[in-house]
Formats: sequence, C-alpha cells, structure tokens
Amino acid sequence: MKKSIISIALAGLMLAPAVALTSCGDQFQEEYPWIKNEGAEGSISEESQGRYDMDALELELRGAIPFMVNYSHEPTGSWAPHKYQYYRANTIDNYCGYWTTTKANFAFGPALPTLYTDDNGYLGGLLDTQIYQYSKDALLYAASMTDTITGESVARPEWRALALIIQGYFTHEVVDAYGVAPFTDWRNTKRDNHLTYEGGAAVYKQILTDLDEAIVILKDRQPSAADLQRVEGPDANKTMTDWQWQKWVKLANSLKMRMAMNMVDYQDEDPTYGPDAKPFSTREIIEEVMTDPIGPIMDTDDRDIAYVSNGTWTCCLYFMGQSWNDIRLNASMENILKHFRNPLLYIWFDKNAYDIKNASGVIAKTRDVYGVRAGLMMEDTGAPDKGGYGPFAILSTNMQYMDQAFFKRAETMFILAEAALRGYNVGGSAEDFYKRGIRVCMRQYGVSDAEIEAYLNQTNLPAVNYIDYYQRANDIEGRVTCDVKWNDADSKELKLEKIITQKWIANFPMGAEAWTTYRRTGYPRLFPVRFNNMQGVDTELQIRRMTFTETGNNGPEIQGITELLGGSQTAGTQVFWDINSRSWSKDENGLIIPDNHLN
Repeated sequence: MKKSIISIALAGLMLAPAVALTSCGDQFQEEYPWIKNEGAEGSISEESQGRYDMDALELELRGAIPFMVNYSHEPTGSWAPHKYQYYRANTIDNYCGYWTTTKANFAFGPALPTLYTDDNGYLGGLLDTQIYQYSKDALLYAASMTDTITGESVARPEWRALALIIQGYFTHEVVDAYGVAPFTDWRNTKRDNHLTYEGGAAVYKQILTDLDEAIVILKDRQPSAADLQRVEGPDANKTMTDWQWQKWVKLANSLKMRMAMNMVDYQDEDPTYGPDAKPFSTREIIEEVMTDPIGPIMDTDDRDIAYVSNGTWTCCLYFMGQSWNDIRLNASMENILKHFRNPLLYIWFDKNAYDIKNASGVIAKTRDVYGVRAGLMMEDTGAPDKGGYGPFAILSTNMQYMDQAFFKRAETMFILAEAALRGYNVGGSAEDFYKRGIRVCMRQYGVSDAEIEAYLNQTNLPAVNYIDYYQRANDIEGRVTCDVKWNDADSKELKLEKIITQKWIANFPMGAEAWTTYRRTGYPRLFPVRFNNMQGVDTELQIRRMTFTETGNNGPEIQGITELLGGSQTAGTQVFWDINSRSWSKDENGLIIPDNHLN
C-alpha cells in the first residue's frame, strides 16, 4: 500500500479548530491537498509520505506557510477568517490598540464579558501547532533524502532552510506572547500530553541559530523561481516573495533584526548563541545584518514581504468587520491618527454610513471615522444600520483586498531609526530612517509626496480627546502629545516615542509586532481598557503576556512555565525581554511614565 501523506489522527487534529469556529462563517469543506487517502477502505499509514517523497514534502511545506500568521487556513488559500479571529483578533489585535472585538457571544465559548477576562474558551492565542506538523519533514529529511528505488540523492537543503524560517517566524511570536514555548517538542511533534517548555531567551537563541543556518543554505543553493513555486504555489497573489530566494534571506535577516531589538534591554548570563558562540547582543546582531550583501527588506525593495491579493480575495479583517460585525476600529487607533492628522485614517477606514445614536436613541454624531474603546462590557454589535456600535469604523472598502504582510519595509526603517538613536552603526541617522519609514508607508497607500512632507513637518499638535458618542461614560482624555517633526533638541526618550508611535501606525495591521513593541517601550500611549477582570494585571500597565489554560492534567507543565517566567502564570507577568516596565513609575494622575534608559 502506498503511504499516505498524513495520518487520520493528524488530519483530524488539523480540521478540529475549523469545526469549532463555524458559528462565525461557513465551514471549509475541501481537504488539504497533501492529505491523500489512498489505502484500502480508507486505511491510512501513520507515517507521512513527505519523509520519503519530495513531491509530498513540498506540498506539506506549502501548507505550512499560511500558518505563519494564520491569514488563511483553507486549502484553496482563501482568506477565511476563523483561525485569525480565534488566534489573533480576539486577543493580540485588541491588546496592541488596532481593533476592538465588539461581540459578546460566540458559539465556541461562554459569553465574553470584557476583553480583559481570563481565558474561558474564546481567547485562543497563537497555539496552533499545525505549522510544525506541516514543516517537520522538510526540517528533518529535505537535506538528506534519497530516491527510494535508485538510492541516489534527491536532497533539497533549501526546503530545510525555508522550514527553519517558517518555524522561527511563528515561534518568536509565541514566545513574545506567552514568554515560553515547548519549541523542541513542538517541532518534533511530540504526541503525549506532557511537553517540556523552554525559556524565552533559550528559544530566541535557537531561532537565531536556525536563521543563520537558513541564510547560509539559501545563499549556497539559490533555488530558482520554478523551484520556489513548488513550495509557495504558482499563484502570484499567494507568494510572499515573488519566488525569489533573496527575499527569503531578507525575511530571515529582517526577523533577526526584529528579535534583536525586542531584547535590547535584556542581559543574558551567557550572551552567546549557536555553535559558533555568536554574540547574543542587539547591537552586534543588527550591525551584522546590515553588513550582509542581501540584508533585510528595505524601503528600496519593490514591496513588503506579504500576500498581495490584487482583488482576488477579501482580507480577513474586512470580512470580520463587514460580514460578521465582530470587530471595530480601536479607539486608540482613531485617536492617534486624528492627533497626527494622518491621511491614512480616511484611506484605511470609511466614515460611518449611518448616524450614531446614543443609548437613548438620540442622534449624537453623524459622519466621521469612530473607534470603540477596548475592554467595554461587551454587546453584540449588529450591522451598521442597527445602532449601538454597528456604525463605528471597519476597514474601508478600498482596503477590502489589502495586502497581508509578514514583514513590512517600514518596520525595518523604524528598527534602524531606533538602532541609530542607540548609537549603532547602521549606515544612517535616526532622523533619516525615521522619515524613510513614514514615507514608504504612506506612499504604499497612495499618499502624495506633498502630503507626506506636510505631515513630516507638523509641530505643536495638541492631544485629542476620545469621545464615545454611543456611551459617553467611556470618554477619555487624549494621551499622545508628541509631534511628527524631527527635532534634534528633543530628549532621546521623546525621539524614541516619535519613532515607535510612527512605527506602530506604519505596521498596521500587524498586531503581534505592535503589541510586543508597545510592551517593551510603553509607546504609543494607548488607552487602557474600560473594565479589567484579569488577575494580576495593572489596568494602566496593561496586559503583559497571554496565559496558558490550566487543566486537570497539565499541572507539571504549568509549574515549569511558572518557574521559567520567574513569576506567576498570570497576564501581569513580564516576558523575558520586558525589562524596563518592571520599574516604570506613575505620575500624579496614575499614568505610566515610560523610561527606556536612553540618556
């Protein structure tokens, strides 16, 4: 009997989350293309064929790529939003200040009182391990595979390289969200219930080691566009890299830079990583990337590393807001864009088509872009014409087919701006990279050069207060007071606030990166949630990590996680790189005073 691509048990594990989430939309029906049930009477081998068959391995790897961000989980690659909602939209996208979940009742969990409620079934988080299952054969066998008949080598080390990058991308976000991860057990697809968790710094070191290896392999092998189509697929709308191996290298280098800046304030007992004992140092990692001939993704590249839908499938964020009415623009995003008079507000979001009526049914406001404050006592938001938070902003119809980014050129510019501010040798000044980051972001969305220059020269911008025209009890004073214009006389802390706030805008809608940088720096100055029901979380300091759900049989794992965190297994405990917030003070009004120790 010919071995099947994947086992029944594994196929069931892959499909289970989709069944649980069908309340929000149609269940997908098609099989994953690498599941081939060819046995008699439906029997299937427990072994995946990818360990023996390169064609199968390549199909498996193609299946792993979308799970890096879970933009798409259907075999057709369409932008079905079930998993994105469960793993990101209900949690990270709220915590970072981009979106607000405006639905109280989901069929796959109990009622949602407020977003700051400890896990009760609807806060899934980044714990979908399918990416490891799909990439395992590429990781373990691609570099050494032989033809089962002739015994000749058919090895493709470049597929191991891609597997290393794919797993590293996903896992660094898991560590950033939770603080720890069972990385080794996950990538070996350990099947028993007791996993060994590893500390965040240890996982970071392994990922950096993997990325270095991947870069060396890709530079040596230089797979062709035709080769890369075998793992990315032939559809030009569903390739992150336009089938260019150099862009895979750029992604690996960019990821190294992002991780390095995340841990800028962390001091490790053994500040080395990898077999060559390379420096586990932000400065040295970033400076090394910038000396690489290929380097990271830059503003001089033709586009972001992203899926470009070109009008062929709807962005999942648009679908969740437009079709399900489950999300609305976060008040922090509305407020910050209005403070800076940023033209992207009216490019990314439509003005409300229906009047906003207050709780008494009186028209309170007509046409503009309005966001919803996170952490309200939840209501079930209906269609825009149904009142409540229905008329509040979703993605503009112009953004229905927006690119779904894995790494943006603008992010690199702002990382380099911060690096230059810290005195690193990165080939330019903080001011230069700061302006380049703003320009590449705005040009991407059609803002004219004249508008961009006017934006860059804005000064004396007053704080803008947030008004909830539906429930005025949620009003709050504006917190962002910095300008856009670069001023050499500003303190380094204020310069950092400008860099990070503009980075936060430019990286929309990449919530995981935005949330990580917010926790690390305290910027931008986001509104706190209205109601906080989370154990151990300071409302002003806000949630610091996501928690693992405790069950009756994972006590040893939870104990190990707590020991690795060096604190309680609550959402108020900082992850390993979240150093400065442990000592931040508050002003006379109880507001956090970020201090990144730059001066």
